[in-house]
Amino acid sequence: MTRVNNTEKIRKLIRSKRFFMLDGDGTLYLWDKSLKSSGDFIKKIKSLGKQFVILSNNDSESKKKRLDFLRRILKVDLSDDNLLLPNDLVIDTFKRRKIRAFDGLISDEFVRELIKNGFKRDTKNPDIILIGFDTDITYDKIKRIVEHINSGKKFILTHIDPLCPYKDGMEIPDAGLIAELIETATKKEPEETLGKPFRSVVHYILDKAGASKQESLIIGDRINTDIKMANENGVDSIWIRGSVDKPIKSRYKPTLSVESVDEIYKAIKVIAK
Repeated sequence: MTRVNNTEKIRKLIRSKRFFMLDGDGTLYLWDKSLKSSGDFIKKIKSLGKQFVILSNNDSESKKKRLDFLRRILKVDLSDDNLLLPNDLVIDTFKRRKIRAFDGLISDEFVRELIKNGFKRDTKNPDIILIGFDTDITYDKIKRIVEHINSGKKFILTHIDPLCPYKDGMEIPDAGLIAELIETATKKEPEETLGKPFRSVVHYILDKAGASKQESLIIGDRINTDIKMANENGVDSIWIRGSVDKPIKSRYKPTLSVESVDEIYKAIKVIAK
């Protein structure tokens, strides 16, 4: 009876929304493999005329490379507007604040993407320091960034996630842990933090999509990022409880909880447009 009731609740919630914010890592895919029915779920909501954006805090790659990766593993046609990375938020922030020169602990690929967008890497006198998911990190880079910050340079953190879901249930150090290292060494905190779960992210997404909070839905596997972001912005949510994050108690409460995206897909696959 509970399963039947949950199925009806899922259908009702999906029908009532037109814009979906979908967590990527741990919800739709895990490292380099899609999770069951993720692609089918996206195809289904597209067929129902719904809009969606996949959210990821992974800034270790360029947006183009991440889009190509998602198209391949999900087997779904995706546009640039169907994916939001910290990369997008950094570029928007740099343009808004008129920042031209940067240095930081970010991947070589992210550096190339920023340069391609008209910004300059300056290891001597940057306007700002950027701390992210640096998969090309070296001790020399760390020392240089610590020196910059100790000399008075401000820094921006791309997102707060300390760990990134990896294969075989493992997790690996992410931007949040790299930032802790820098904060410990400099005794200074970032002047701005981007990415989930901050309210500015939801405002940015909804403004760009032309959607309201009431007609939107957040689906994700982490209570303290995805569901927190939903609760603090007044957006309904579905928690994927069978993925990475399984806290016993939390003050953040989802509208619904399901085992997986596969459960959502099975509930809605019979819905006609």
